[in-house]
Amino acid sequence: MMKKLIRDNISKIQPYEPGKPMEVLRRELTLEGEISKLASNENPLGPSPLAIKAIQKSLGDGHLYPDNSCYQLRSRLAEHLGVSSQNLILGNGTTELILFIGMTFLNPGETFIMSESSFIMGKLVSQVLDSKLIEVPLKDYCHDFDSILKETASDTKIIYVDNPMNPIGTMATKGEVTRFMENVPDDVLIVFDEAYYEYVNQENFPNTLKFVEAAKNVIVLRTFSKLYGLAGFRIGYCIAKEGFIEAIKKVNPPFSVNRFAQIGASAALEDKEHIRKTKEMNEVGKKFLYEHLERMSVFYIPSQTNFVTIDLKTDAERISKGLQKKGVIVRTLTMYGKPTFIRVTIGTLEQNKKFIDAFKLIYQNKFSNED
Repeated sequence: MMKKLIRDNISKIQPYEPGKPMEVLRRELTLEGEISKLASNENPLGPSPLAIKAIQKSLGDGHLYPDNSCYQLRSRLAEHLGVSSQNLILGNGTTELILFIGMTFLNPGETFIMSESSFIMGKLVSQVLDSKLIEVPLKDYCHDFDSILKETASDTKIIYVDNPMNPIGTMATKGEVTRFMENVPDDVLIVFDEAYYEYVNQENFPNTLKFVEAAKNVIVLRTFSKLYGLAGFRIGYCIAKEGFIEAIKKVNPPFSVNRFAQIGASAALEDKEHIRKTKEMNEVGKKFLYEHLERMSVFYIPSQTNFVTIDLKTDAERISKGLQKKGVIVRTLTMYGKPTFIRVTIGTLEQNKKFIDAFKLIYQNKFSNED
């Protein structure tokens, strides 16, 4: 009886599995001491200190509903980005906004195109809405825009492009995105998910906001979860032309963005020192991991994010479990169709060293039957 009540397409969906929380791992394995969680690309420096201070100051107002329009934060973001506040909408993380975009634009049976191994929320939304999903193979671990265009047809409604890619870490360049936009049909909605764009250190990263300014059918997604360290507060935003924003508002439930997330994000935007320290720590940590992986002749994908993706050439789940026993949590990419890959968040120097030390011990025995 229950099965009859559930929509057929829902039963076929494999739920998203987030990285295992430290509390769960500590309880399951009875671990003691410090655990290095390097699975979810969180900022190891924590939230912006200015955000913490602003949130603490406002805790006494916790009985009040948040501003449903996010007026103050939208105004600050608009100034920060150089766009109109009418081109912005906030959400409970970009994961929620991807769902809202699907609910707003995607009809059952229409086509949703994305690259294989792109952020899985796009795939889940297309499945929930019973659309036709096309996953285009990567080319050298990057988006293959020529192949994406070849797959684009009259029933294509949305093309989802995460840039930089998660969980791969590579970046599409300004030239690649420009050529793609010049050739994509005008009646297709392009969603650029730029959750990691603040970590990019390349001058040829595309300015996708110019497509919004030109009133193209483009939506740009960004978040406060990564660089700003507000993952636990759940706040992301999208930039699009006003007509798209007004449409998305219609599926956005009231009070989606909580009061403290709004206050913390407004303060975090101004925390230049926290931003500087985060970027500096990330570049130093990335170099450290690269050097040690190269010494071990381990294949990794050069990254434009705050994580490094590694091909172990062996069962990643077994290596991951071995690392967990050493108090290190990483992300396996089995659900992305890459059972030999892991994704490692770039942490503090101490966390990076702990990962490398544990990884050396376990990886050296990768072909044995021991963990």
